[in-house]
Amino acid sequence: MIQTKDPGRTVDSPVAEVVRRLEVLRPLRGTPVPHFRAKVRDLVVVASSSRGGSSMLAELLRSSPHLLHLRGELNPLLRLVGLDHPHSGTGSDALDAAHWHGLPPRSRELFDAELALDAGSPGTGVENLAVDAAWRLVVQWPGLDLDPVDLVRTAEAVLDRDLPRFARALTGGTGVNPWYYDLPGQSPGPRPAGPPGDVLLEEPPFVLPRPWRPANEHDLATKPLVIKTPGNAYRLGFLRAAFPSARLRVLHLTRNPAASINGLVDGWLHHGFHAYRLDDPLRIAGYADVRPADRHWWKFDLPPRWPAYTAAALPRVCAHQWWSSHRAVLAHGTDHTVRFEDLISGPHGRADAVERIADWLRIPFDGPLKRAATDGIAATVSTAAPRPGRWRARETEIRSVLSADVLAMAERLGYARDDHWI
Repeated sequence: MIQTKDPGRTVDSPVAEVVRRLEVLRPLRGTPVPHFRAKVRDLVVVASSSRGGSSMLAELLRSSPHLLHLRGELNPLLRLVGLDHPHSGTGSDALDAAHWHGLPPRSRELFDAELALDAGSPGTGVENLAVDAAWRLVVQWPGLDLDPVDLVRTAEAVLDRDLPRFARALTGGTGVNPWYYDLPGQSPGPRPAGPPGDVLLEEPPFVLPRPWRPANEHDLATKPLVIKTPGNAYRLGFLRAAFPSARLRVLHLTRNPAASINGLVDGWLHHGFHAYRLDDPLRIAGYADVRPADRHWWKFDLPPRWPAYTAAALPRVCAHQWWSSHRAVLAHGTDHTVRFEDLISGPHGRADAVERIADWLRIPFDGPLKRAATDGIAATVSTAAPRPGRWRARETEIRSVLSADVLAMAERLGYARDDHWI
């Protein structure tokens, strides 16, 4: 049985208060494309494991004017309508078509309107940036008493094209901690212990607002909409139902298990990436004892069978996350595959990989996309400076969790030879 909640019906819910605040902001954000989901013709889902490089790939693709994107992850919009754990009833991140069809009409309307206002492409103007910043702060800090109209006024007063400086100025006096943002350089004050709050809609490190051009009806008819959220590996059936007029294509991003597991371990030990608060504290060795303030928080995607790993060693948890994500993607079926290793192999290898993606997407490989693929981009939501073979610092721990299932999946994905794992 599917169990969903309509947050708007729960008066004392923190999420219901977020929905109310967003309703105040909605008239200031412009007019959403009506029946947005039904007008999307081409939906491209970047499917990967967490820490598999999807943020980097998505940022590369944002360089193309021929694609549409969401400003951030899909997760906050799903949580606004109760399609998260435990409200979905699946016990994990998994969602299927029945979840969409069982969603109350009011929640469907909210989901559609928020998607329509979120979708678009990077722009150059800052005329809507203050409202966008207010929207993000309301979603990112549901536990703070933030007045949406006051946030817009504050944002307008400190607005600057230097977005990191703008973000730091905006957070002053509100209780917002800039440590939880993906900002260049070190944030002021001590590094936090624990999550930003007891209720989270967006997973930290939080994204900054950026100049943005909302999608219009012509865009929806002519440009693919690219969605990047690792948890979508378990939601492909749901997305197919939620976008009934779209051709859904799966771009499978792979990365060798050792580097992925190492990246996940780094993320679990980072001061961000909180995904789900659990009633019972985790007993994950190497995590709960190292970050006791986080012991009630599961990080990254929530795969099926996760309760079996609540007292496992941290690398084993991460190995299960990697294996489970790719298993779900392959079970659904993929349309194009790209290796993350090709995206970090240097200018020529990266450009070749992105050009193949562009050919598959049927978009031009020229202009800003070609420049970004050739020149590279700044690190996005990284926990450490990338370098080849970084996982070997934990080689003994990681090799100990490369089970028969993990190694079989690695071979299926083209990573049979571990001397090629970078």
